Amino acid sequence: MGLLDDFSEEEIETIPEEKKPVVEEIKPTGLRVEADSKNESITTGTGHNYKVKIINDTGDDQVVEVTTKIFYETHEESRVNWKVKIVGEKTLSNEGDMFRDEIEIVNGDFEILNIGVSAPDGAKYGEKLEVIVDATSKKDPLVSDSINLMTIARPTVIAVKTQIGQEKNVGDYLSSLAKNKNLGIFSILSPKPVRGYIFMEVMTPHLIEEAIGNIRKAKGVVEGETDIKEIEHFLAPKLAVEGIAEGDIVELSAGPFKGEKARVTQIDESNDEITVELFEATVPIPVTVRGDHVRVLQKEKEA
Repeated sequence: MGLLDDFSEEEIETIPEEKKPVVEEIKPTGLRVEADSKNESITTGTGHNYKVKIINDTGDDQVVEVTTKIFYETHEESRVNWKVKIVGEKTLSNEGDMFRDEIEIVNGDFEILNIGVSAPDGAKYGEKLEVIVDATSKKDPLVSDSINLMTIARPTVIAVKTQIGQEKNVGDYLSSLAKNKNLGIFSILSPKPVRGYIFMEVMTPHLIEEAIGNIRKAKGVVEGETDIKEIEHFLAPKLAVEGIAEGDIVELSAGPFKGEKARVTQIDESNDEITVELFEATVPIPVTVRGDHVRVLQKEKEA
């Protein structure tokens, strides 16, 4: 007989499962202005389209006054005009421009406003264009909402095609040219493993195209922007000890023990150094040398 055989089903108390409280989702009410993004950085000669949604959850149908203003921020005395285009309406430019319209939105519905912002070729690094979209109920001016959209001009990375073997010469020439002319060049990268190309961080690509037209060893600018992820591994310096393992047999190429053969006993990546024991030493004495002062003769697995 089991322990519970003398109990009937009615006599056994069951403990009810604890019910979790039902939390009702509280939806925001009122007039709301939302956007798919609020801050974007774009390169000169390109643009971005903001999708702004004006939502009516006030409980009543509304006639909404939508006001769009733009403000320009730069550190330069002279500037060029950005463009702001409200799709289907007018194009705005210059600080202080404003567009006003009335939109009927039934309760629980929304309207989409497409706002395109374009940065001109002459935009300077860090220039900002702010677009403020304000929505106000005509029935009750206290029912309103607004959103700020910030667009910033940023540099772009381009690839310049060169004659093979002339990468550094082209880069050096453009570097000296940038010092005398305002070409908007921030940096030039000529990685040794890459043949026939150099990379440049610039504000105004079309000025670079004009400049290299007079460089015999340059063949032109590659169309489109180069993703920084494609070249960022060239920006991190490679450790000299990379690829060297404990037990490897090396030859010292600099210092007082130049030409001596040794075995690697320790690797210090933080200081880019290795410790070796010389084969010819009467007494094994650890010697610490820079990683770039040795040449691997035989890997530990082969030794």
